[in-house]
Amino acid sequence: MSDGKVPQCIGAAEDQEDLDEFEVTLDALFAASPGFASRVTLALCLSNASDAVETLSLGFAIPKFDGSFGDMRLPAAAVFVGMLAGGCAAGALAEGLGHQRLLVKMLYLEALSALATTAATGPWQLALCRFSSGIAIGAAVPPIFALAEELIHPRQRRHRSLSLIASSFISGSVLVSLLAWPLSVGWTWQAFYATTGVVPLFNAWLVSRWVPESPTFLQHQGRRAELLAELQRVLPTGPTGPHRPSLCFRVVQEANDGVIRAIEERSMSGRLQLLRPMDVVLRLAAICFSIAFAWYGLSTWLLQLFQEVGLKHRYITAIAYALSGVPGCVLAILLRCMEPPKLLAFWLLLTALSCLSISLIKRPSGDDSGPRPFFAALCVCLFNSVATAVFNVLTTVWGAPFSASLRPFALGTLSVCMRLGSIVAQFVDGALVHGHISEMALVPAVLLGMSAVACWGIILPK
Repeated sequence: MSDGKVPQCIGAAEDQEDLDEFEVTLDALFAASPGFASRVTLALCLSNASDAVETLSLGFAIPKFDGSFGDMRLPAAAVFVGMLAGGCAAGALAEGLGHQRLLVKMLYLEALSALATTAATGPWQLALCRFSSGIAIGAAVPPIFALAEELIHPRQRRHRSLSLIASSFISGSVLVSLLAWPLSVGWTWQAFYATTGVVPLFNAWLVSRWVPESPTFLQHQGRRAELLAELQRVLPTGPTGPHRPSLCFRVVQEANDGVIRAIEERSMSGRLQLLRPMDVVLRLAAICFSIAFAWYGLSTWLLQLFQEVGLKHRYITAIAYALSGVPGCVLAILLRCMEPPKLLAFWLLLTALSCLSISLIKRPSGDDSGPRPFFAALCVCLFNSVATAVFNVLTTVWGAPFSASLRPFALGTLSVCMRLGSIVAQFVDGALVHGHISEMALVPAVLLGMSAVACWGIILPK
């Protein structure tokens, strides 16, 4: 360091050798070319998009089952139950395998589960395949964002990358809607699932080539040779970076004004300290639950909703619904003039209002020649647009209070709340979509309104 002093912070390296290793790592990441950051961002974006493909695929296939599999609420919920299990295990799996290796393995599991779905002959087999796919998705999400936080520097570039990765879920929803369009002209649901299985298979190959392993993981494991080899992937000429102030590599962010204080401990008792104060955690949990309940519930039962309101061209309208997330994503990036928690509250309130507009839709008395189907399509597209903005801003808020090594565990914990909201939504919306559209929209509207109020109590560390 320029002043010869070792920075005083929790979780810093215990000896000079480890500190030098941290600084060499940061030097390499700071000196990495924009091309490296672009490759990592693209690979992680496509990984997140493949998660969207597998998550939303059943909603497009439900009309093709024609009741032959009975009540579809169980298979619809199974993927989110699997995501809940995968999210709970993500932290422990990342510690044992490494973030990059875990992501690659989960992408392969997604592909295998999608291909196995084509052989399902009953609701329980279908639910089992969806559960397996959900495990892969739930365990893949935390490493995606943890790798972006850790590998991409400086902060401005990292924030742009995180926004793109969060927004890539839109690309996945658009892709799955396009892959599902042939279902309207005679494709079988087996062919549809065989096609979706190719997406995570390709992304697993891409991540293994373009994304290095987590330097923090390798350093904690004492695998210095692998760490240097990964740095060579970042900088082919060697890990010698430009002059910059020395920094501890993504260690601890001290909390101010009663925010979460992240403690760099590897024991479970240390991790429980991560979840203090509970007020902030409960607010984030409520937000995650409500937005997941609203968006995943509507997105899964979207085609059934279109059928109820008399829309004839359901698959084409579903493509429009997927594309409607693009303006919401753009607006979320451009309108970052407020603090992230307040901005999140603003978008949550708009999402609640869009749910109220959906509650005004009535069942048709004739064909879709009148304004009712158009109004229904407009309302759900508006909902998807503002809900996408919520997800975009949420990714900049929910990981901010946590340190690098504990971030996968923290994101996995909050992901559990999202999965619980998604699971409950499948049973609630699946029961209400036939004949109770107003009630189906009012429930998430109330939850989102309460979450918007909860956002104002969240303060992020400087």
